[in-house]
Amino acid sequence: MALIRGVEPTRNPATGGPGTEPRWTSSSKSGVGTALDGRSHVWFTLSHGIVDEIYYPRVDQANTRDFGFLVTAADGFFSEEKRDTISTVDLLGPGVPGYRILNRCRAGRYEIEKTVITDPERAVLVQRIRFRALEGAACDYRVFALLAPHIGNQGYGNDGWVDAYKGIPMLFARRKDVSLALTCDVGWQATSCGFVGVNDGWRQVRAAGHLTEEYTEARDGNIALTGEIHLARCRRASDDPARAEFVVALAFGTGPAEAAQRARMTLASQFERIQASYTRNWLRFHEHTHGPAPTTARALNPEQSRITAARDLAVHAHDSTHAHEHEHRARRITRDRRKRTPVDLPESVVDLYRMSAAVLAIHEDKSASGAVIASLSIPWGDSKGDHELGGYHLVWPRDLVNSAGALIALGHSVLARRTLRYLLSTQESDGSWAQNLWLDGTPYWSGVQMDEIAYPIVFAELLRREGQLEDLDPWPMIRAAAGFLLRHGPVTGQDRWEENGGYSPFSLAVEIAALLIAADFADRANEPDLAELMRNTADAWNAGVERWTYVTDTPLAREVGVEGYYVRIAPADVADEHPASGLCIPIKNRPAGQDMARYEDIVSVDALALVRFGLRDPNDPRIVNTLKVIDARLRVLTATGPAWYRYNEDGYGERQDGSPFDGFGIGRPWPLLAGERAHYELAAGRPEVAVQLLGVMRAQASDGGMLPEQVWDGDDIPALELENGRASGGAMPLVWAHAEYAKLVRSLHDGRVFDMPQQPYERYIRSRTSASATVWTPRCRTGSLPAGSTLRVQAPAECRVEWWVAGEDERRQAAGRDSGLGVWVADLETAGLPATAEVQFRLLDGSRAAHEGEVHRVAVVARAEPARAGAAPARMR
Repeated sequence: MALIRGVEPTRNPATGGPGTEPRWTSSSKSGVGTALDGRSHVWFTLSHGIVDEIYYPRVDQANTRDFGFLVTAADGFFSEEKRDTISTVDLLGPGVPGYRILNRCRAGRYEIEKTVITDPERAVLVQRIRFRALEGAACDYRVFALLAPHIGNQGYGNDGWVDAYKGIPMLFARRKDVSLALTCDVGWQATSCGFVGVNDGWRQVRAAGHLTEEYTEARDGNIALTGEIHLARCRRASDDPARAEFVVALAFGTGPAEAAQRARMTLASQFERIQASYTRNWLRFHEHTHGPAPTTARALNPEQSRITAARDLAVHAHDSTHAHEHEHRARRITRDRRKRTPVDLPESVVDLYRMSAAVLAIHEDKSASGAVIASLSIPWGDSKGDHELGGYHLVWPRDLVNSAGALIALGHSVLARRTLRYLLSTQESDGSWAQNLWLDGTPYWSGVQMDEIAYPIVFAELLRREGQLEDLDPWPMIRAAAGFLLRHGPVTGQDRWEENGGYSPFSLAVEIAALLIAADFADRANEPDLAELMRNTADAWNAGVERWTYVTDTPLAREVGVEGYYVRIAPADVADEHPASGLCIPIKNRPAGQDMARYEDIVSVDALALVRFGLRDPNDPRIVNTLKVIDARLRVLTATGPAWYRYNEDGYGERQDGSPFDGFGIGRPWPLLAGERAHYELAAGRPEVAVQLLGVMRAQASDGGMLPEQVWDGDDIPALELENGRASGGAMPLVWAHAEYAKLVRSLHDGRVFDMPQQPYERYIRSRTSASATVWTPRCRTGSLPAGSTLRVQAPAECRVEWWVAGEDERRQAAGRDSGLGVWVADLETAGLPATAEVQFRLLDGSRAAHEGEVHRVAVVARAEPARAGAAPARMR
């Protein structure tokens, strides 16, 4: 694999491959970054003061585990930068994802100041390193660059070697069609390629203080590349002998020569020029960011802002959310979402608004335009190996739409329109989207989540509402997605946490809002029959929300002192006379014997979506009751303020002792949920509480301003880097959390919930529209029909309906009509039937006689009193 012509260099291959089983690294990132330039297809992450995963040529392809430095001295001193220093992170500008990191040796021997950016013109990560001896002179130490290639999301199967490009010594690695080249502007004093855990550079330097064996290659394994910096050749910013400065470039290409040439091109430019270009482009990006902007130098130090937000805002949030449980009846504020009451935000929370804008933009791929992955991290990565192929660097339609919605809130609608085009290009032929997918649209997991099919419709409406659709026509996409909802809803195969199927309040809220939005698009497309079908179905599903998911007079309700509450999810057969589920739901990520529960025993924050999507007033007694149950079961006070679990009995999180989640664990609080609670508080007329909860989110971010998926809620465990109220081992940054943060700032800045759809709010809260029909489908077999209502049968194939009233001989026929969306609709004339009557029917097609087919029964019941609207008694143990 030599890149130069002439005499073959002396070979000294490393033996003992393939090395120890590879692992990824910590998911707790201090920062993420990329150049805001389409020519630079490289992304990086930072943690513990060093570079971790570097992605190329796509945002879903990690190629390194980590890249840091080792320091030794002749007296036996050894220090590893990522473990043996205290790190401070500063930004290169407000909201600019370029980083100045100061790593100070815990023993007081040295410090390393590094500036980390990517070259805007090519796929090169470049770092300027300033080494300073705190004891003695720089020449008293030896400094080594240590790089662990994990090319193509794989730790095994990497080739590494030492060679020269045009006479310039470099370290190379390759796997398949991706190569990397590592070089230094002052050259290498010594180099080696070895197998991790066998003869890699770390082991050599740790044992002897220098490279004792300069291996020239290590093939087909888990490898590490090590290069000793030629400190004697380093530039001096002054005459101070304690200081040395050098630049390292890590370049990528389709082959080693391309990578090497790119590295050399980058080093041919002054670092200051590269940095100025990188920073200038990001500052120009923020010229288009709508909303508040930081005005002080504190914005360059995320940790200072975090501490201030914790002290001034988050500390008050627990009492304010706790106190209003007892104030709801006394303080009933009804807010019209059309009215705006802007809120002035403290400086300590504004800096992360701009950084969140950058985080969202960073996670968009530069080739698959509009595709935004969930996170440049792998949850509990340091315990995960090659089998964890996807990590969180995949596209989840739910996360994608929330991210794109936040970009609209931030004023970056050009980027959001790219996402709509991406959704148009990755929609399946049946109108759905995959649970998650690679950038090219290839599905990764196979679940069906109804909110992910509905969300793109809601997103298209948000673009339209803001006047940002321009040349895009989303109606064909919306029509197909709405058809899928009509055929398969409202029951979801998986909820938004990707665990359970059934009736989910969150999924229902998104589905109903999406159908109302789709109806408006149908009207504009001159398809009024479709619009009527969509609105009637939405009304019927909205009327069923309480019947399916609201329970009363349960032990939990009596314990908390409320009439009832919305459950996390109800089994799909909850309305059946003899449900096969036994009214139990599985609890994922729990050991056998602890993995089932009665559905009415499990409560979730998800019911707040009924307010967020405009279906229920925030002061609806059922919402208020549920909020009390949520806070009784799911709220915990952490060192950074109140936090909420997804649902009780959750198993997705570290184990009790803090060891990594490995399929079983204990669910931990999510900062994202503090943002959702804040949006509820704003809708309910308590903006001051919403600001405090924004402070909670800010207080839970990393030292570089990254928001985590989860925070640790137990006692501090320093050995595992677990600190109460700070990031656990889950994903960080979680792009969805940054999207929620950005939308919350915009909502407070506007004085109203930014992304609440207008259609359900106007229809169900302001106009109080009720359902004119009750919908029965093979997937949603309603067992009751309010007196005065039409029974509408919706089937997935051509059919007619034979129906009769129990106890009567007359048989009636209702022909199904084709909706054009794969749904056949038949209306039964049941409006005149009295309560206590029972409607019986069977679906017929051309292959069956009238007496064949399953008989379905629907009881006609009295309409509920308004005060008890929708409330249904729970089935007790």
